[in-house]
Amino acid sequence: MAASASVAIAQPSTISEHARQIDQLVAEQLKQVGQDRRPGIDDYAFCRRVYLDAIGRIPTIDELDGFIADQEPDKRSRLISKLLQDKGYQSHWCNYWADLFRVKYVGDKLHHPGNYAEWIKESLRTNKPYDQMAHELINASGPLYKPGNGATGFYAREPMPLDHLANSVKTFLGLSIECAQCHDHPFDVWTQKDFYKLAAFSSRTHLRVDPTPDLEKDYAKDRRVLKNKSFDEWIVYRESLRVKHAAIHGNGTGFMRLPHDYQYGDGKPFEAVKADVLFGAMPKLDHKLTKAELDTLKHNNFGPPINSRESFADWMVSPDNPLFTKSVVNRLWYQVMGTELVGPLGGLSPDEMGPHPALTEQLIAIMKASRYDLKRFLSVLFNSETYQSKAIALNASAPEYVLDGPIVRRLSAEAIVDSFLSLKTETPDQYVATEFRWDGFTNFYEKSQTMGVQDFVNYSVNGPGRGAFQKREEAEAKRRNGETGPKHLWRVSSYGHVDGSHEVAMLMGKSDRELIDGANEEPNIPQILYLMNGHLEQEITAQPLAFIHQKLEGATTPDERLEIIWKSILVRLPKESERALVSHEQDDLIWALLNSNEFRFAR
Repeated sequence: MAASASVAIAQPSTISEHARQIDQLVAEQLKQVGQDRRPGIDDYAFCRRVYLDAIGRIPTIDELDGFIADQEPDKRSRLISKLLQDKGYQSHWCNYWADLFRVKYVGDKLHHPGNYAEWIKESLRTNKPYDQMAHELINASGPLYKPGNGATGFYAREPMPLDHLANSVKTFLGLSIECAQCHDHPFDVWTQKDFYKLAAFSSRTHLRVDPTPDLEKDYAKDRRVLKNKSFDEWIVYRESLRVKHAAIHGNGTGFMRLPHDYQYGDGKPFEAVKADVLFGAMPKLDHKLTKAELDTLKHNNFGPPINSRESFADWMVSPDNPLFTKSVVNRLWYQVMGTELVGPLGGLSPDEMGPHPALTEQLIAIMKASRYDLKRFLSVLFNSETYQSKAIALNASAPEYVLDGPIVRRLSAEAIVDSFLSLKTETPDQYVATEFRWDGFTNFYEKSQTMGVQDFVNYSVNGPGRGAFQKREEAEAKRRNGETGPKHLWRVSSYGHVDGSHEVAMLMGKSDRELIDGANEEPNIPQILYLMNGHLEQEITAQPLAFIHQKLEGATTPDERLEIIWKSILVRLPKESERALVSHEQDDLIWALLNSNEFRFAR
């Protein structure tokens, strides 16, 4: 798959043709509204922009100098291809997709997200098509901690069936239907009954953390003995069994029942409703019972499983679904350009096409032609003149048409923090993993596959107790992973639950992943005070081994020293008006530039 991904990116003629189609539509719209085309950006601005957008950090000074020195006319497209194959791509876009899919530790649900996060990273490493990613997440089942089965984390993250449905629809279709969970939607056409018909596709899907009843009989006796003997030993026994047996069960019955307080005239409380989609073609389902037959049974009977959840996934990711492709195109445009192509990321409608419908249609066609290859689609955007034009600020004087290029906006929290690595080391992506990384849960799951009933008892009785249960497995997983490098040189994406939250990134607005699109890119006083007074920039100014200081040691003139500082931090040469600053202490200059808006904003 990785090889085929490389081939897909290496088709400049098709990519450039798609990029020209975008530019042509933008030029036609500018002409229609009587607006001048924005000027293009120079190589310095392009290098900074594409590094940030493709791999989530500024270039090192060596990377910048190498690009500037390249005299070939196709150097921009070659840099784009290089960055999209770089492991920094995985790091940067892992942050984005993990935010959207809400990869988060939820202890009360036994959801430890290491396997889930690794699934996302592996999907990015192999350039798994987006429609395949979405289908796997929607339809995932089986053991939660089986290595490679991390897609189950999507359901485990929100196992309440109706909440999970609303989040799935918002995630993959950009459609907000959560209001219809409790009542007919006050502002849209969706009814509560529509919501329950959609929920019928995944009915009886559930997260179970304990062994299933047929297996529990093997463990029940020892469970009782340990509980009466030692609470600590019983807890380890219970939790170790759960790591082995926690799983997503059920594949959908195709029926749901209306709630007990249903009050509309088109149904009755507890009435069975058959699965149906909100729009588009209804997939065929092989029901074993009729609605009439099910209505005669107890209220907790939803019928036998018929794998309707897979049919739901098929409908969701179909190219014929009017929202699936439009939603991801809208998301990627917003992530790269900073403006909404169609509308709010989580507030689209099937018919809405945005302020420039022809451009939306073209981008949807490009995504479909790319077969949902995210790297290929991003390559098209990056190669367009539209992307390579001057960024504008959206203020009172903003022009009528703003889809003709990027806008000025604050960098993401992760990009700000990761960009400091480009000043600290010449290899900022050195410790981004290139293969599966074990954690305590995937490590113990694999170990548990050869453990019998007595083995679990011995593990619980002879071990160091519940306080060290997870630590013991995490230490073993760490040994399996080998050398992972010092944490102060990790990209933000390398942090997992056991490493603690990246406090600086959280302060800078990193999403807590409680909500979809939960990141905050609005600057605030604590962020400004931290950058001015915190230790982050001191890791550079006060560290003689930092890469920027190593480069400065080779400077022979004050002007050369100034250029190194400006190129390292702002990714450009100093302006003539700035050369008068040459007399200032270099640490003061570094501190001032790191606290400048130019460093913190995409431009």
